[in-house]
Amino acid sequence: MNFKQLEIFKTIMDTGSTISAASQLGLSQSAISRQLAALEEEIGRELFLREKGRLKPKPEAFLLAGEVEEVSQSMAKLRTKIGDIRTGAFGDALIRVAFPHSLATTMLPPLVARFKVDHPRVTIEILSGPYAAIEGMVRGRAADLGFVRLPPEEPGFNAVSLYSSGTTCVMPVGHSLAAKETIDVNDLARNDLILLGRQRINRNELEHELRRMVPSYRCSLEVHSVETACVCASQGLGIAIVPTLIASFFQSDRLIMRPFHPAKPADYGLISRTDAALSWSCEAFVELMRQESRRAKADYL
Repeated sequence: MNFKQLEIFKTIMDTGSTISAASQLGLSQSAISRQLAALEEEIGRELFLREKGRLKPKPEAFLLAGEVEEVSQSMAKLRTKIGDIRTGAFGDALIRVAFPHSLATTMLPPLVARFKVDHPRVTIEILSGPYAAIEGMVRGRAADLGFVRLPPEEPGFNAVSLYSSGTTCVMPVGHSLAAKETIDVNDLARNDLILLGRQRINRNELEHELRRMVPSYRCSLEVHSVETACVCASQGLGIAIVPTLIASFFQSDRLIMRPFHPAKPADYGLISRTDAALSWSCEAFVELMRQESRRAKADYL
């Protein structure tokens, strides 16, 4: 006994003939007859009386009809759920993404808008924090996906590399270093610096280089987002040293941005837990991020 046989049985009960059942199900009349005969053979009883091209249900048929109706309704619900899963349109779908604050307010909103066009019923929860905190969110299952500098500081993550970025020096228009095409460590001597939080790997790497080359460097401000660093630089509070990828979102006529030399590109991308498979909707979001990174690279080239 299979669902096709039960579906044919129900349709015959509803229509009263193999011809009508065949038309409704899009099958040949002979196929309908074969499936009905196979069902009756398995049960060991005839379910219908054949009278002048019509099928008259016997008591055994009515005995089965209620149960088959329940199975049919359950299968219809199952097919709907399968369709929802295939399209990512199921009502309780949720994607939790964690991004640095500066990207959560710049890069991410347009991406979410594009994603929602194709997946309007998927709920997206946006979390933000520094990279270490983002790793903690993904590890603790508070986030499904996290955008971090690669490789992650801790093991246990799958990583999708999306961007490669150098470092940019951000300063106000009219700054004495604005005439230079690139800025090196020695240029930073005797200048107030705006640096990102000490828990960041790139901050530690930069300070190591500064101590080696310019022992007298001055950290005037320590901030915890690239957005804040750029705004402070625009107020003449110092030179902000930040990742180029994120600084590009804060260009303005009040700021000058110059590449930091020597260039030491870092990779950035999405992480997820190695022991948890991504949902279809999460995979679709990752693919959207891949497309965006390819578009950005093409525009750069």
